[in-house]
Amino acid sequence: WRWAARRSGQRGTCAAMATPGQLQMYNKVEISEAFGLDHRAKNPLTGKIERIHIIPDEKVPDAVVYHIWLEDHTLGNSLRMELLRNESVLFAGYKVPHPYNNMIELRVQTLPKTTPEAAVRTAISNLRAECKSMLEQFDEGVAEFQQHQASKDPIRIMDSREIRQGAMSSEEFHSPTSPSRAAAPTSPFGAGAGTSPVGLPGRMSTGGTSGA
Repeated sequence: WRWAARRSGQRGTCAAMATPGQLQMYNKVEISEAFGLDHRAKNPLTGKIERIHIIPDEKVPDAVVYHIWLEDHTLGNSLRMELLRNESVLFAGYKVPHPYNNMIELRVQTLPKTTPEAAVRTAISNLRAECKSMLEQFDEGVAEFQQHQASKDPIRIMDSREIRQGAMSSEEFHSPTSPSRAAAPTSPFGAGAGTSPVGLPGRMSTGGTSGA
């Protein structure tokens, strides 16, 4: 840190270090890079900026390499799994060439009776049907859950006035001056002395005299 301080012209200060959270923030893809194309998406065959580049493989027969921009592992893995279900596909794989480039490279090789383009179109059509079925099942499940919740007795929320009335009733019930919990009056002679509320004599009679 001393060398960094001398380089910056500041002595006695320590250079700040980036935390793991800050490093993750710095590696975040910008919005323009995630939803927009720039010079990196320029097709070497046509010289234009395009989202999908179709490059025939000259070394392997019936093989094509697709550069698909603005996509990641979500589409790449789904296409790979769907292509491998096709019996006419000999090889299907993808990779992300660079983490800073929002692009996947898909390689497809098929039998001579079909073409990689036809296999990819079939895989995309099947994925659309599966996603549509998944969304329909999800909507049906949400509707059934909402109907089940609505059939239950709704929970009534008490307002502030009802809460105050309930608190007052509770205080009256637990109050020592309540008629149901009336206590015997106390006597100046101590606990247990005096007469009962109905005039009956207590433990100490008021008519007798105590010895000195």
